[in-house]
Amino acid sequence: MRAAVAAAALLTALAARAGAPLALVERQVLTLEFDRPIARLAVTDPDVLALEPSGARVRLTALRGGRTAVEVAFADGATVSYDVAVEPARGRAPQAPGEVALLVGEERRVAAPGLARVLLEETGVARVRAEGDAVVVLAVAPGTASLVLVDAAGARQTLAIRVR
Repeated sequence: MRAAVAAAALLTALAARAGAPLALVERQVLTLEFDRPIARLAVTDPDVLALEPSGARVRLTALRGGRTAVEVAFADGATVSYDVAVEPARGRAPQAPGEVALLVGEERRVAAPGLARVLLEETGVARVRAEGDAVVVLAVAPGTASLVLVDAAGARQTLAIRVR
């Protein structure tokens, strides 16, 4: 099984170097390595895919099912683009409106424009951190919790966090 996963990762990395489309599954992480440092990264849907650059490498983390595009620009002006399809993880329960359903260990970005404050009830179930106009929720144990997002005007949005 490990040999098959390693071979798939190698094939994906080789295809990625050519700018071919990438296919990932939720929570899958793929590192792309280039022959020169990365100057700029862009993703069309940051809720689908997280990017973490480091020198000549970029780590792609599939956050949720969907499609997005990634553009990598280098200091010499060259660019390379990738179309990325992320398949939802199997065994995931359907998600109701106002609910974030996660598996233990899974991380999800939740858009929170104008975020001023984050309140989390039952911190043993999930951890949260603010990142710009989003909140990242990390599922740490099975259970439920309430996440309250408060914007600068004081408006509140409450989300149910369900971890299994």
